[in-house]
Amino acid sequence: MATLLQQFGTWWKQVFSQPKIDVITAEYQSWRTHFLWQRLRLWLWLAFICLLTFTIRDIYDLFFSLKELAQLPKTFRIQGLAINFSMLLSLLVCFTLHKTRFGHRHPGRLFLGTSWSVSFASQFFATIKGFALPDTIGWSLLFLSQAIFMPVRWPLHLVSQVSILAYYFVVNTALGLKTLLPEHPEIYDVTFILYIFWFCIICDLGVYLYDRLQRSEFHARKELELANQKLVIAEAKYRSIFENAIEGVFQSSPDGRYITANPALAKIYGYSFPEEVTANFTDIENQLYVDPNRRAEFVRLIEKYGIVSEFESQIYRQDGSIVWISEKAYAVRNPEGKLLYYEGLIEDITQRKQAEEALQEQLDFLQVLINTIPTPVFYKNTQGLYLGCNTAFEAVLGLSKEQILGKSDYELAPKELADQYYHADMTLFEQQQVQTYESFLVFADQSKHDVIFYKATFSKVDGSLGGLVGVILDISELQAALRDRQRTEAALRVFFHAVSHDLRNPVLGSLMVLKNLLENGEVGSNLTPVPRSILERMVQSSDRQLNLINSLMEAHVNEVQGLVLQRQPVQLDPIVADAIADLEPMLRKNQTTLINLVTTDLLLINADPTQLWRVFSNLIGNAIKHNPPGLQVTINAILEGEKIYCTVSDDGAGISPEQSQRLFDLYFRGKNNPYSLGLGLGLYLCKQIIQAHGGEIGVQSGLAKGATFWFTLPIS
Repeated sequence: MATLLQQFGTWWKQVFSQPKIDVITAEYQSWRTHFLWQRLRLWLWLAFICLLTFTIRDIYDLFFSLKELAQLPKTFRIQGLAINFSMLLSLLVCFTLHKTRFGHRHPGRLFLGTSWSVSFASQFFATIKGFALPDTIGWSLLFLSQAIFMPVRWPLHLVSQVSILAYYFVVNTALGLKTLLPEHPEIYDVTFILYIFWFCIICDLGVYLYDRLQRSEFHARKELELANQKLVIAEAKYRSIFENAIEGVFQSSPDGRYITANPALAKIYGYSFPEEVTANFTDIENQLYVDPNRRAEFVRLIEKYGIVSEFESQIYRQDGSIVWISEKAYAVRNPEGKLLYYEGLIEDITQRKQAEEALQEQLDFLQVLINTIPTPVFYKNTQGLYLGCNTAFEAVLGLSKEQILGKSDYELAPKELADQYYHADMTLFEQQQVQTYESFLVFADQSKHDVIFYKATFSKVDGSLGGLVGVILDISELQAALRDRQRTEAALRVFFHAVSHDLRNPVLGSLMVLKNLLENGEVGSNLTPVPRSILERMVQSSDRQLNLINSLMEAHVNEVQGLVLQRQPVQLDPIVADAIADLEPMLRKNQTTLINLVTTDLLLINADPTQLWRVFSNLIGNAIKHNPPGLQVTINAILEGEKIYCTVSDDGAGISPEQSQRLFDLYFRGKNNPYSLGLGLGLYLCKQIIQAHGGEIGVQSGLAKGATFWFTLPIS
C-alpha cells in the first residue's frame, strides 16, 4: 500500500509540478493575456450563435408547439425566452467591454463575467420559480467550449465551474427545492455527481496541461531565439573584430601562401582589399621578407615551441617600401597532429622602431650633455645603488664608470660619510621632494672638500618611485671666501668701534665745551677771546660731524644686523606735525613755504613712529638743503587700496634721471648742492626704514620740474 501511495505521489508531481524552467517571465504573461483576450472574442461569437439558436427554437415553439417542450407550462416557456434574450443582451455587453481598455487589460475578469452571465441566469429563474434546474447540457456545453477555445489559466475555469455548482447544490439544498421531473424529483444522484465531477476534472486538466505545454514551448522557443541571437551577435562580434582589428589577422599555409587576411593586414602590406593579399602572395618567403631566411626561422620556432611571439622582421610593402612588423602565431593541427596552417597576428611596428632609434639618439645626446656638465652628476635606484654618472663624477672619485655602477656609498666612501649619505637618501625617498644639504666628499687625491648636495627623486613609467638624481657642488673655495669675509667684517667692527670711540667721543666733548662757552662764557673777555659768531659756526660744524658719524654707524649696524622696528598702532598726521615742528627754524631761515595736506581721518597703521619721523624729516630737510630759498614744499598722504601713499613734493630745481636711479644708494650724493657735507646716507636710511615696514619708496622728477619723493605704508 505504501508503495502504491509513493508511486501515486511521484505521478502527481510529474503531472502537476511546474515545468523545469525558470520563473514565468513577464513576456509570457503578456502573451497569455493577449491569447486569452483573442480566444475570448471567438468564444463570445460561438456562445452568441449557440444561444441565438436556442432563442429561435423558443420563438418557434410559441407559434408551432414542439413535442419535447409540450409538457412545460406556456408561462415557463415565455419566461425562458425572456431569459435567453437577457443572456443575449449580457453577451452584447461583454462584446462591448471586450473592445475597451478594461477588456484588454483584464480578460480573465471578463471571462468570469461572461461565464456567470450565461450560467447563473437560468439558475436564478429556477430559484425564483421554486424548483431546481440541473442544466447538465448547458453546463457541459459551457465548460467544454471554454476548455477548447480558451485552454489557459485553469484556475479561471475552476472558479467558473465551482461557483455555479456550489450555487446549485448549496442554494437548492438549503431551500429544499426539487426538480420538475416527477420520476426524479431529487436534485442530484450519484451518477449526476460523478458525471459533473469528471467532466470538470477532464476540462480543467486539459486546460492545465495545455497551458503547461504552451509555457514550456514558449520558454523553449525564447531560449532558442536567445541562443540564435547570441550566436548571431557572437558571429557579428567576431566578424567585427576580424574586420576592424588594428592588428593584421592571417592564416598561412605551410607552403607559404596566405589563406585568409583581414583589412588591417592588407593595409599593412599596402593593399586596398584582403583578397589582394591572398591572391598575390604565393611565396611568402621570397615575396614578403627582406631577409628570406626569416620565414624559415619563423617555421623553426613554431615547430620547436608551438608558438612564436614578437617575431620582428623587415618586409616589403606593395610599393616597394620597407617596414617593420612583429608576428605572433601558432600552428593549427588536426586531431591526428597533422599541420593544417599557421594562424596569428601581425603588427606594424615601424613607428615604434623609429621611436626606439630616436630615443636611443636622445639618450646618447643626454649622456653627452651630462658628461659636458663640469659638476659631478649621479643617479641611484631605490636601494641606493649607482645607476649612472657623468665624467666629472668619475674624475672626482678617481674611478671609471664600470667601477661605480652597481656600487653603494659604503663601497665608495668612508663609513661615517656613507652613513650620512644613506640616511639623507632614505629621507628623500620618504618625502619625495627636492633635497639640499651641506656635507663633505673625499676626492680622488684623498682631500676632503666642502660640498652641497642637490637631490631629487624620479619616477618610472608606471608612476612608482624609480630612484634619485643628484648634483654635487664643490663649495670649498666659497667657504674659504666666506671665512675671509668674516675676518673682514671682524676688522670692520674693530674699525667702527675705533670710529665711535676715537672720533665720536672727541667731537662730542668739543661740542659740549663749545655749547658751554656759548651759554656761560663772556664773549670778547679775556677768558673767551673768540667772537661769538665763530663759536656758533664751530658748534654747527661739530653738530654736522656728530650727525655724520652717527649716520655712518647706524648704516653699518643696519647693514649687518638689519633694522629693528618698534611697531605700534599710530596715526600719520601727528608724526608729520612733529617733523615739521622740528624743522621750523630751517624753514624760516630758508624762507620755505610748507603745505601740510595730511588729514586726521587716515586709518591707523602698525609702524615705528620714530623711524617714520626720520623719513619725513630727511625728505623735507633734503628738499630745503638742495634747493635755493623761497621753496614751496607740499606733504600729502592718501589711501590707495590696502596702502597709504605718502608724498613730499617741491617746486625746486629737480633731479636728473641719471641721479634718480642712484639716489637711494649707499654714500650717493646729489649734485644740486656741491657744498653739502653729507655722506649720502639719509635717503639710503629712508629706503631701509620704508622697506622694513613692507612698503616701497621712489622719486618722480626732472630738471627744472621739481621733485616728488613718494613711499607707501601697508595698513595691516
